[in-house]
Amino acid sequence: MPTKAPVYAPVLYSWTGFYVGGQAGGGWFTNHVTNGLNPTDGTVNFPPGFVHNAVHGSGWLGGGYAGYNYQVNQLVVGIDGDYSWAHLTGSTSDIGPTGFTDISHETVKWIATVTGRLGYAANNWMFFGKAGWAWAGFNGVSSTFNLAGANTNNDTNAQTRDGWTVGTGVEWGFAEHWSAKLEYDYVKFMTANYVNTAVSVSGAVTFPGRSATSNLSIVELGVAYRF
Repeated sequence: MPTKAPVYAPVLYSWTGFYVGGQAGGGWFTNHVTNGLNPTDGTVNFPPGFVHNAVHGSGWLGGGYAGYNYQVNQLVVGIDGDYSWAHLTGSTSDIGPTGFTDISHETVKWIATVTGRLGYAANNWMFFGKAGWAWAGFNGVSSTFNLAGANTNNDTNAQTRDGWTVGTGVEWGFAEHWSAKLEYDYVKFMTANYVNTAVSVSGAVTFPGRSATSNLSIVELGVAYRF
């Protein structure tokens, strides 16, 4: 009697393993600065406690990421870390109580995160959420102008800020060791307390205190190789 050919079950995609990849995308941020409450932190033109208009900025970013996944049935758990160079920029202007104008520019130059991931695998598709900690490099410059439009002083600052991050995304395994992802992340930074370096047109240098609250949103596309 003829026998039937055996039926082979399809091989399911495995997400287990170390991976490394590259990513690129865009982001947008909000930065809200308040002058310190010490009298040396403000002037008559922009006094202590003066709340500046928020800076809203956006731009591009790109870098690399790496991590490890472990799959149990359809559940995937892992840890992920990334670093991206960034050029997110924004500007705003303020008019103080005496009519002087301050123009500020803010730039986010890099972003890094370390997160845990939890995913649901549907064969070679994985839907995931993530949460952890983030760091970013902020740089600011500002200039003050009097009622005649003449520049009276210029300020600069730079600091690394940190805060918590959450995100979500989908990843597609398009080959045995290769996958592509689309991801959204939100970062809420802790309140940053820092000093400006303020240089007047006469050459006098002061270091007024500032505090800033900021947040950041990121959308990225990435491609990774899993070992």
